[in-house]
Amino acid sequence: MDKDGYHGYDKPVIDESAAKRIATALGWEPQRTWVGLTDEERGQVYADWRFNGGNSSNLELCRAIEAKLKEKNT
Repeated sequence: MDKDGYHGYDKPVIDESAAKRIATALGWEPQRTWVGLTDEERGQVYADWRFNGGNSSNLELCRAIEAKLKEKNT
């Protein structure tokens, strides 16, 4: 193991800044940061689900949450 804690075979071939330059040169887009729901948004999704016949299906609540997350992340 070297001073950086690598065993020789697992040491990165290039550093992170070189990897970023290569990715940029190739036109690769960085992944976007995932945006979750705030407590207020969770509460609103749940309230909307309850108002629209809520207790009928938990699957409908899951779909409502999924739709809100897609809205925020696309």
